[in-house]
Amino acid sequence: MSGFSDFETNASIRGYILRSLVKGCHFSLLVKTLANKMMSNGVINSPDISDYLYYLEQCNLIEFSNKSGALKALADDAVVKLTVEGIRFIENGGNAEMGIDL
Repeated sequence: MSGFSDFETNASIRGYILRSLVKGCHFSLLVKTLANKMMSNGVINSPDISDYLYYLEQCNLIEFSNKSGALKALADDAVVKLTVEGIRFIENGGNAEMGIDL
C-alpha cells in the first residue's frame, strides 16, 4: 500500500472517473473503455469499477445507457455519461465531504 487510506484512494478514483468523462465525447465514455484506460494508467488493478460507478450513480452524478445499472454496466457494454448535476458538481469544484477528489 502506498500510504493512502482506502477512503483517499476511492476518492481519487472517483475523481479520475469524473475527469475522464469530462474529456469524453458529449461527457460520456464506454464503461469498458474507461476501465481499460484506468488500468493502463495504473489507477486500478482490476477492470471491475462497478463499486466506484455505483457510488457516483447514487450521488446522481452519472447515468448509464439502456437503463443499465452500475453493477451490470461493464457486462452490458454500457455508455456512462455525466448528468446535469455531475457537470454542475465539476464546474463548482466539487465538495470535499462527498468523497470525490477532483
